[in-house]
Amino acid sequence: MERSQIIAENLRKGFYGGLNKSYKQRIDHLNQLEKAVRQNEKHIIEAIYGDFKKPEFESLLTELLPFYLEIKHFKKKLKSYMREHSTDTPITLFPASGTIHYESKGVVLIIGAWNYPVNLTLIPLIGAIAAGNTVLLKPSEISSHTSAMLARILNQIFDERVLKVVEGGAEETTEILRWKYDHIFYTGSTNVGKIIYESAAKHLTPVTLELGGKSPAIVDENTNLDKAVKRILWGKFVNAGQTCVAPDYLVFPRSKKQELIRLITKYAAKFEIENPEYAAHIINERHFNRLLSYIREEDNFLYKGTTDKENLWMSLHVTDVDMLEHPLMKEEIFGPLLPVIFYDDIEEFREIYNRHPDPLAFYIFSKNKKFINHLVNDYPAGGVLVNDCLMHLAHEGLPFGGRGTSGIGNYHGFSNFTCFSHAKSVMKQKYWMEAFYRYPKYTTKRLKFLKRIVKLIS
Repeated sequence: MERSQIIAENLRKGFYGGLNKSYKQRIDHLNQLEKAVRQNEKHIIEAIYGDFKKPEFESLLTELLPFYLEIKHFKKKLKSYMREHSTDTPITLFPASGTIHYESKGVVLIIGAWNYPVNLTLIPLIGAIAAGNTVLLKPSEISSHTSAMLARILNQIFDERVLKVVEGGAEETTEILRWKYDHIFYTGSTNVGKIIYESAAKHLTPVTLELGGKSPAIVDENTNLDKAVKRILWGKFVNAGQTCVAPDYLVFPRSKKQELIRLITKYAAKFEIENPEYAAHIINERHFNRLLSYIREEDNFLYKGTTDKENLWMSLHVTDVDMLEHPLMKEEIFGPLLPVIFYDDIEEFREIYNRHPDPLAFYIFSKNKKFINHLVNDYPAGGVLVNDCLMHLAHEGLPFGGRGTSGIGNYHGFSNFTCFSHAKSVMKQKYWMEAFYRYPKYTTKRLKFLKRIVKLIS
């Protein structure tokens, strides 16, 4: 029996053995997880820095704080999530009652992402444990320092029948995917997502795919342009643009072009965008070269930052894109490069959107309710954020996820619990009363009675 198969079988034994079933067991495991991260916080931040020189401030803000808040949410809410949830029962079924039981799925496979190697790996883990599952956790091998750190600290404290962290690259992931799981959660590229989906289909395993796409930011003339540009630039440059919900391109009123240039220059200086100590670097040489190929001398730059291949450093570049065939408009950028398309009429956005439908995030900057409602109601997206960037991910009451090519399913907060649970319907009927007319013989008299019932209640 192969090693990955043994690991999967051990986790299944742990699930059937009830090692993470009760409320107390789940809370104990969440406490173990939190304690491990808090005790190793310094080492985790160092590991993230080792992967792409992310500043400590960014690591705390975007990696550890979301993790701590999600743990806090579940420690407060888990008992209520595990209770039976009552539903309204139609009068036709009186005196029955209906409830929903959130049932653990079983053995869960979570495949993390490299760009936020703690956040995007451990937050789904919180939901999977809270929902009563056992978990095989596969961090991304691209962020190798963080992957090794997570494997070391988690494998030391968890029973391998409850949680096992496995490292490795594409070969190891392919091997892991051979075995049956009860749910697979993957964060990463659309192309790999398709491979995950195909592997899951062989076992009819449900999946959650957190992918990406070209997330637009649209600015209306009727808004606070200063704050809009400030927030868009922050959303683009945090983590060096290596964020699945980073604003991928900007749609801006042509009449305000000079104001945009002024504000970009203002905040590039204020944020010290050219200081490599204040921002993450590009994860590796392959991704750096891919991004470098987008920077063409013939382009019209509204702001042209610096690049340092030796240190994998790339600053902000903002480009005036006058055609949809521009390389920056072909696929998700995943870096600190921001193409800008200027418009005279907002309906010009329709053609742009139709080329890149179903974005993971959609950013709208406006004070005009009609403008906002038009975009929210007419353009499907995984999620919409009005007058800010990225911050909707911090709202524990909002499910986060994509649609179409940007993903399947969602998580965060209660949705993180339901993601890894089966909503089991339970209806309980009484013996002392029943609808006599449902039984044969189907006489004319009973038919007339049923017709009166149908007319009355429908």
